[in-house]
Amino acid sequence: MMGDQCEGIGRTSRFSGFFFYLLVLILESTSASGEKTAAPGIHQISLNDSIAEPFRRLPVVGKCCPINEILTKDRDGRTVCRNLNSTLEPIIFSPYFSDFNKTGVLAPGDEKTHFVAIVGDPCRFKKYMLEPEVTSDDEHYLLLNGSIFGPHHIPSMLSPGRDYCMEVIPDLGLRTLVCFQEEEQKKTGDFRLTFYACGLLISVPFLVLTIIAYCITPRLMDVHGKSLCHYCGCLAVAFIALAITQLSSNHLSDEMCISTAFVIQFSFVACFFWLNVMCIETYMLARRYMTSGCSAAHEPQRLFFYYSLWAWSPPAILIIVSMIMDLSPTVPMTYIKPNFGSQSCWFQSDVEAMPYFYVPVGLLLVSNIALFTMTAVAITRHQRDLDLRRLRQDRETNRDERRTLGRLKRLFLVCLSLFFLMGMNWAMEIISWWAGGDPLAWSAFDLVNALQGILVFGIFVLRKPIRHLVWYEIQKIRGVEGAEPEVASMDRSLLTVLNIDAIPSTQRML
Repeated sequence: MMGDQCEGIGRTSRFSGFFFYLLVLILESTSASGEKTAAPGIHQISLNDSIAEPFRRLPVVGKCCPINEILTKDRDGRTVCRNLNSTLEPIIFSPYFSDFNKTGVLAPGDEKTHFVAIVGDPCRFKKYMLEPEVTSDDEHYLLLNGSIFGPHHIPSMLSPGRDYCMEVIPDLGLRTLVCFQEEEQKKTGDFRLTFYACGLLISVPFLVLTIIAYCITPRLMDVHGKSLCHYCGCLAVAFIALAITQLSSNHLSDEMCISTAFVIQFSFVACFFWLNVMCIETYMLARRYMTSGCSAAHEPQRLFFYYSLWAWSPPAILIIVSMIMDLSPTVPMTYIKPNFGSQSCWFQSDVEAMPYFYVPVGLLLVSNIALFTMTAVAITRHQRDLDLRRLRQDRETNRDERRTLGRLKRLFLVCLSLFFLMGMNWAMEIISWWAGGDPLAWSAFDLVNALQGILVFGIFVLRKPIRHLVWYEIQKIRGVEGAEPEVASMDRSLLTVLNIDAIPSTQRML
């Protein structure tokens, strides 16, 4: 009995000791967490004030907003300071201060219980946020004297109250915001951007002339011609909006800048979809011509309706998603947003542009390459079949087949010109974004893109017999009578992509 009692007392004693040890751990963790969440002592001064003598030995940091306020956006998308009383839980402003040790190596940062905050927005122009978790170029350290040291940043040292400020941003935490210098603001006025914008504005009249030429010529307004007009219209709108941002982005209001960015995004994406429609129709036209000998579609109106759904619906959905992500205050900041207007009248960086622009454009370019490849393979196979059949047919039939083969070869050459003049230049744009490097190295491709309107006008208007048909319609509008160019019925739907030698010699002298 006594042994049982001793054993029970021992178990009770061990249980009591374990409970006491658990209680100590809980108290220690509570105490540690309390020390961790304790707000530091911040001594606030304004931008133009000097640090008083009692606080000169304390660490210094630049703070964008007054004490107990954080940086957020209002309903209009403008950056404002908001009082912490409106938040559900307190957010503590406590940056990590770093220092150099005796060997010159940067020591790890640490929190400080007391420091001086130079409060106010020091930026004369706009500011941008450093994101070291996205790119190593934004790696930076806050030093005890208040300066920001960025090993890969230019300049590498940023002064408090002049070059930067730090602030808590909802869903992002404590962030460093760097001021644009006056030289950075004038970058949009340099010669290269001005030259590029002038190229865009030169292309616009040629795109408009292409649309007018096709609209006044009913024989050109087949499915391919209508798609070309929509492509030129989207490209003209995109070029005008892009030229405006290149030449006068510093003078645009935030609302106008954001609106222009949405117009550029929608116009360019729609332009790529209409280019995809043209590639699909070119492939289908070649297939119809080689399989049945007839290039015209059975129901062109219905076919163009389906093409229109494909070309307009995805860009509309994409722009609606972009507007919701960028303008809705309920979307968390941790999501990838376009952030139009934060640094320019476009995406804030390539990271934001990737899901909203580069990915859909890249997929369309891959699709166009596949369509051009399929067209080339189909023409090659048809040429081989013609060569085999030519051996077993008479001379007159061979002459017709050689004429057909010549038209198909010209179709293939036009497909290649479309690919290199339109698709490849946009592909180089994607490659330049992916590869990075000096933007001047890609200036030639940018210039070709800017002058794309002239190339489109030369391919689809100045080539015969299209220019003869357009000139005939112009003469009719002017009231001048003339003979209508003769084009074989089987060639009419190929006018937009073939250089047909079916016009009499008298008409070629026009």
